[in-house]
Amino acid sequence: MAVSYAAIGRSSGPRRVRETSSSSRFGRYISVADLVALHAAARDIGFLSRQRTQSVLSSRRHRGSNLPPTSGVFGPLMSGDLSGADHRRRFGRSAADVTAYDETPPRPIFIVVDQRQCMFYGSRRSLKSVAAAEAAALCIWRALDDGAPIGGVVFNDAIIEAVEPSTGSSAAMAIIKAIAGQNAELRARPAQPRAPSQLEKALRSERLEQASGSLIVVISDFQGHGAHTRAALQKLAEANEVVAVCAYDPYLLDLPKTGEIIVTGGEVQIDLEFGQGRIRRRLFDYADAQAQGLLTIEREIGVPVLSLSAAEDTSLQMRRLLDENVWRVRQ
Repeated sequence: MAVSYAAIGRSSGPRRVRETSSSSRFGRYISVADLVALHAAARDIGFLSRQRTQSVLSSRRHRGSNLPPTSGVFGPLMSGDLSGADHRRRFGRSAADVTAYDETPPRPIFIVVDQRQCMFYGSRRSLKSVAAAEAAALCIWRALDDGAPIGGVVFNDAIIEAVEPSTGSSAAMAIIKAIAGQNAELRARPAQPRAPSQLEKALRSERLEQASGSLIVVISDFQGHGAHTRAALQKLAEANEVVAVCAYDPYLLDLPKTGEIIVTGGEVQIDLEFGQGRIRRRLFDYADAQAQGLLTIEREIGVPVLSLSAAEDTSLQMRRLLDENVWRVRQ
């Protein structure tokens, strides 16, 4: 059962997404001005632009060795707990950690951003599409402040836009404008059919396949991913450091035991009775299948998957998720 609807409500009509920003567009849509305004918040985010002497890329033999046998990524996702302590434990962070860097220029940063129709969904604060856009902007501004070359791939169900890596604000603004432009095209009743294969196509874009020695951050809900998508990620990880940021909405993780919700795609509404065990079971099975598929990315490929809730403040989460110790190889 696909649960990628534009809005979910508990009353006689769809629930309005709560807006927490000074901009009325936040929550449902996000503009260039909104994304530019996140520049100040990005300065507090730990981000690795320069190659570490102990980085995964310094020895391809050790790629993925920072991952424990049983990943903790979806523990916090399934419980809704994204505490910093969990990520410190996963990546062996301690107060005594000391990081050494090579005396080399900042490496290129590629930001891959999903703005497909499946991202146009949220039950509180914002839609996944907005959370992904915010996360991408924070990465872009942090990389810009570090002086790193910035490139990007922004995609939806119809198009894939690539931005060549370059230093300076021109490349950063090109990616920001592409994100805001595709975000503005999202509708509850889409003009374009859904294209689950677009994620794989974006990962296999010519610009990314030419990347080497770069940091690639993929921000998506990973709907439609499968063996071919994992193969594309694995190919990128052979020559680059790759991190997946999974945008999700926590609604399915804490379903009510009674009552009903109204699910709408803009014109057609469906009543879902939570008192029926069959409905709850199918929703839980759907969420579990998504989680297991993403765990496979970590276990088999060694690409860390970080969970980003659309129901929480994006900048606060990114400060935890993109702490510099995320990239640290455990000794």
